[in-house]
Amino acid sequence: MTDTSQTKVLTIAPELSGVRTSVWTLILADVAAEVTFDTYGSRQEIAQRYLAAHYLTLIKDDPLRRADAAGPVASDSSGQVSTNYVAVNYRDRNRYDETLYGRMFNQIRKSVAVPFTVITP
Repeated sequence: MTDTSQTKVLTIAPELSGVRTSVWTLILADVAAEVTFDTYGSRQEIAQRYLAAHYLTLIKDDPLRRADAAGPVASDSSGQVSTNYVAVNYRDRNRYDETLYGRMFNQIRKSVAVPFTVITP
């Protein structure tokens, strides 16, 4: 399976088009190392795409403002459409809740069966 690309990430997150090339290169390399075929199987590229968009969204925002507003996203809006989110279980919250792309990655991550090896004595 091939790794995701800047083009694929921009397809789902066109607002990231202003991010510097050097940042893209670094994030795509990090995501490729973090999300491997061995763990994600056929969903590897999709998981990489959403994780890269998540990281880039966090980086693109003003870091000082993000530090003050850290926590799960409570709502999103685009034009006249808005969505409010309700946390079901506080223990399930994590940094991926901070962006729409992180929440999508988290769903993919939770749906993937982690491979394991049984070693008998």
